[in-house]
Amino acid sequence: MRPRRYAPWLAAALLAAVGVAPALAQGGSSQTGSEQSATSNPIQIRTEIYVVSEVTNSDGSKSEKLTKADTARPGQIVEYRLFAKNVSNTTLPAGVVQISSPVPTGMQYVPNSATQSTDTLLTEFSADGGTTFSKPPVLIGTGSARKVAEPTSYTTVRWTVLAPMEPGQELPFFYRVKVLAQ
Repeated sequence: MRPRRYAPWLAAALLAAVGVAPALAQGGSSQTGSEQSATSNPIQIRTEIYVVSEVTNSDGSKSEKLTKADTARPGQIVEYRLFAKNVSNTTLPAGVVQISSPVPTGMQYVPNSATQSTDTLLTEFSADGGTTFSKPPVLIGTGSARKVAEPTSYTTVRWTVLAPMEPGQELPFFYRVKVLAQ
């Protein structure tokens, strides 16, 4: 019998790499971490992490159950919920707040699981470690080797808030990953 391998680093993998980039004034600054200081960044990030399981209801129908977690086993689906809050006393202009979150090492993005684009939110993906972003289809490579990246190969999810973000306003951003065998 093979020993179970757990991913005890769910939060550590994400929190070390969540980036908030308000493009205020001269390009702004990009910081990482679960909490952003109001003096250095007007956006504060709160993170919730859940393991997603399918349960059978008493009537035989299936539904999802979300369980808060800090570990997961290979094959399990994990949902990351990021909540970005404007902790400043200033309304942040449309298009200035960007939230980016990498797909942690040892995990694979679950297609169509990220908070979708709307009139007030642009959702983009990167398949090159966060160097370039686009709405699907995401292209990788150059010249004759240029091709469409499979969503399971996405390495980073980025959301751009396309509406002003008022002081105290908090916005949710979700996506799911599958824990891979190591």
